[in-house]
Amino acid sequence: MGSKMQVDDAKITGTDKRITVKQIVSALILSLLFLGYALTFLVPKFYGMTDAYVGVFVFVMLLLLLAVNTDPVGRLKKKEKDLILLLLLLLISGINILIVHSGKGAFFVLADFLLILYLSDKLVIGRRQVLWAAGAYFALLFIWLLFVYPKMFAEYGFYGYNTNTAATFTIYTLLCAFLFVQMFMQRFEAAGFFAVLLIVRGVQLSLYHRARGAFIMLGVFLLLYYIVPKAWWLKKAVFRCLYLLATLGSLLFVALYTVAGTLGVNYRLPFFYKEIFSGREEIWMEFFRLFLQKPLTGIGTNVQISSFFEFNVHNAMYNILVVYGLIAFAGTLCLLYGKFEKMREKALSDRTAYCALCILMAVFFESFFDVDLLWVDYALNLLFILLVVNHEQNQVSGQ
Repeated sequence: MGSKMQVDDAKITGTDKRITVKQIVSALILSLLFLGYALTFLVPKFYGMTDAYVGVFVFVMLLLLLAVNTDPVGRLKKKEKDLILLLLLLLISGINILIVHSGKGAFFVLADFLLILYLSDKLVIGRRQVLWAAGAYFALLFIWLLFVYPKMFAEYGFYGYNTNTAATFTIYTLLCAFLFVQMFMQRFEAAGFFAVLLIVRGVQLSLYHRARGAFIMLGVFLLLYYIVPKAWWLKKAVFRCLYLLATLGSLLFVALYTVAGTLGVNYRLPFFYKEIFSGREEIWMEFFRLFLQKPLTGIGTNVQISSFFEFNVHNAMYNILVVYGLIAFAGTLCLLYGKFEKMREKALSDRTAYCALCILMAVFFESFFDVDLLWVDYALNLLFILLVVNHEQNQVSGQ
């Protein structure tokens, strides 16, 4: 009985007990990122004051994590392919942005995404750290839903944030917090009650805000985690098809959606009170025409479009292609696909890593309709999910 309890405890907290200076510094940096994430959405005034600088802040924090947890000089001397590719992509995207006279903030959007991908299997955390971090997300979700959200959205006609933003923040945070519940479900089956509560609340809130993207994010997660057999979609060939669909398939979706939007056929989506073609087809067509003029360098962000009131590509993969150009896009896919290949093995051997991979795929598919995969305000979430997929697993991990 005693040995079983030790095994159960190891499933949740891991067996590592020694804390290094590197771990302490990394924890402080991640805590600062989490504090910024929480304040951004809990305090609208904080968001207004810091939104222009968040990309730079995240970039500096990621560079610090890189310096603390890796030996960049040593890795360069050994000609590590991932690091060389990262540096080349940063250089190419930076040059392209200067050539097209883009807003300089665009550099940090892609740079942050690339640094997160690179760090995803370099900054390895243990199960105890996963539990604490997921617990912090659970606490943030609790504060948001019980105290902040009712005040911020007390009246349907007045919002503290854009309704899609509120719903996406809720679902994204909810899925990160779900990892906390999932870890306890491995030991206490009764924790499944909280999982049901989170899912029901997520569905209800997505429909209330008419947020199609947030609903898709939650729906894809539930489909992969609960319905589609893990043993099937994590087969090497099937998984490769899935991440190709999540990336290149996103561009195919843009093309098909745009063409279909020109046919004049439309209908209203049930529950969301929105038409299926509500303007994105015009935005994507306009961006395509601009991209054709500068396919190698991309168009940058210092462009005024007539189809929408702000510069928003509304699709993460399309955003990388259009803003940064073909070469940067192809290089980003190379770095991304290398990480995907490693993540499959991690998810096969550990239930928590598998849950995190389901969340990651859900974010990719949600980003068919928006740029939340790249949005720097959500950078911590992406980093956290990737770290959980690649976290230090022990031999007694639950399936």
